[in-house]
Amino acid sequence: MKSVCRLKASFIGVLLFMFCLPGLALAAESSLVSVDWLAKNLKKKDLVILDVSEFIHYEKGHIPGAVKAFGPWMTMNRDFVGFMMPDQETLVEMLRSYGVNNESFVVVYDEGITSKDTAKSARALWTLHTLGHTRVAILDGGMAAWEQTEKPVSTKAAAPLTGNFSGKLVAAKVATLAEVRRKLGSSGVAFVDNRLPEYYFGHEKNSEISRAGHLPGALLWPEEYMTIAGEDFAPSYFRKKDELAQMARGIHLPADKNAEIITYSNHGLAAAMGYFVLHDLLGYRNVKLYDGSILEAAEVKEVPMVVNAWGWEKR
Repeated sequence: MKSVCRLKASFIGVLLFMFCLPGLALAAESSLVSVDWLAKNLKKKDLVILDVSEFIHYEKGHIPGAVKAFGPWMTMNRDFVGFMMPDQETLVEMLRSYGVNNESFVVVYDEGITSKDTAKSARALWTLHTLGHTRVAILDGGMAAWEQTEKPVSTKAAAPLTGNFSGKLVAAKVATLAEVRRKLGSSGVAFVDNRLPEYYFGHEKNSEISRAGHLPGALLWPEEYMTIAGEDFAPSYFRKKDELAQMARGIHLPADKNAEIITYSNHGLAAAMGYFVLHDLLGYRNVKLYDGSILEAAEVKEVPMVVNAWGWEKR
């Protein structure tokens, strides 16, 4: 445990880490909203609030008018590989049942206690983007921030009218296994691994992952470092934009905002945090999420896995 803590502290140093406080200005109001904004706009026309936290939390208390939207945002695919995005028809039907219309402004929120909580909101946002719906935002700090600031809480379940959502798949948001294999080693593509360092370096792996390590050339940026969750009892607020930009430089990401970036993790959940930070907060325009992530890639022997090395090292 001590070695893991030392490794985390060292990596934060590599990223030129600095502490920040909650309640500071949001980096991008169009895709990240504060509890104050949401509290003032609960009756806003076309607003749909989706609670993507664990379903047992919804009954205990939720934001007034929020729809219980636990999922399925991820499911086993037809080849029983990974927890991947459901098919388009399933997602469209699900979102309609949540009351989402084509003109809806969707705000998603989660428990807001840890960065892993926030990743659920990021995954929902990425899914909506993948279906062509860009009018979507994450509630900064989630339910924890809402309750900490003593905003109103409801136990009345929302029963939305069926929406008219008609999303269409945007292939440019999703990286497939074939694409990943083709682009590994390419100088024109940056792969970003959003797992913890012990998984990236291959010192540990989940039991369902067949091989340890990371994709060749992948840069390490754990989703855990993207929020200030737990610092001075803070909810999972995103770090300031300038600090995130400093981290991006620290891991050797290209400065060109048109650079192609592919994020991945174990199951594609933490990778959604990478997508959100890079695309929505830092303004990178060409970001994809490798949906199958390491769970899928590690099963393919032809995909090399690297251990005990940084992605920017020349080997």
